[in-house]
Amino acid sequence: MADNQDDLPGQRTGFLARLSATETIIVAIIAMIALAGLMLIGKGFYVKAKTELFAAEKQLTSNS
Repeated sequence: MADNQDDLPGQRTGFLARLSATETIIVAIIAMIALAGLMLIGKGFYVKAKTELFAAEKQLTSNS
């Protein structure tokens, strides 16, 4: 009855450990492309915010 409860569950292997070398390389390339895309989005937000601040500062100085 309780014999099965004392057994340790099979050791779970990690996601990358189950993939072949080629599949691991493909996953790494996809992850790098996704990271580069996120960095470009972040840079776009930074440039947009910087431009808006510059425009607001220019407008304040021209009104004075």
